Amino acid sequence: MLLDDIIADSRWDMTFLGMQIMVEGLALAAFGFMHALTQEPLLKQLLRYVMSDEARHVAFGVLALQDFYTELSGPEIRERQEFAFEAAVRMRDRFLQQEVWDRMGVSPKDVLPLTMAAPDRKAFQVMLFSKIVPNLKKLGLLDAGDGWLRTKFTELGAIQFEDWEDTAEEYAAFQLADGEIKLKTA
Repeated sequence: MLLDDIIADSRWDMTFLGMQIMVEGLALAAFGFMHALTQEPLLKQLLRYVMSDEARHVAFGVLALQDFYTELSGPEIRERQEFAFEAAVRMRDRFLQQEVWDRMGVSPKDVLPLTMAAPDRKAFQVMLFSKIVPNLKKLGLLDAGDGWLRTKFTELGAIQFEDWEDTAEEYAAFQLADGEIKLKTA
C-alpha cells in the first residue's frame, strides 16, 4: 500500500522522497543487514554490488530534493515531514508481519510480543532508521518548521541516528575499487 501511495502522488518530489529516500533507504538497510550477517564471501561480494547501487539511488534522491525543499512553504514542508514519518512507521510495522499471522489464522496480538522480542528485529530496525534519519536531516526535514519530525523520531527512539553518515557521504564506502573484488574460481 505504501508503494501505491508513493506512485499515485502526482508531485515528483513526493515520489522521490518515497522511493529514493524511504524505500531505497529501507533496501539499503536490508542488504546491509544481510551483508553483516553472512559469512559467505560470494554473497558478501554480491551484496556489496547491490548496496553500491542502492546507495547511488538514495544519494541521487538527496541531491535532487535538497535544493527543492529550501523553496517550499511551511505547510508544504510539514506535509513532507508527515509523509516521511508515516512511511517510516509503515515500513517498520511491515516487518512485524501482522498480516501474515492473521492470514495463517494466528492472532497477531498473540504473536506480536514474540516478534517484538526477536533479537534480529531490533537490529534490523536500527539499520532501517540509521539510513533514513540522516538523509532526512540532510534534506532539512528533521528540523524544519517547529521540529515536528525531530520530535516524532525522538518518540520513536530513532533520533540517535541523525548524525550518522548520510548516504551521499557513505556512498564512496560502497564503491568498489578496480580489481578489489575477484570471484574465486574452482
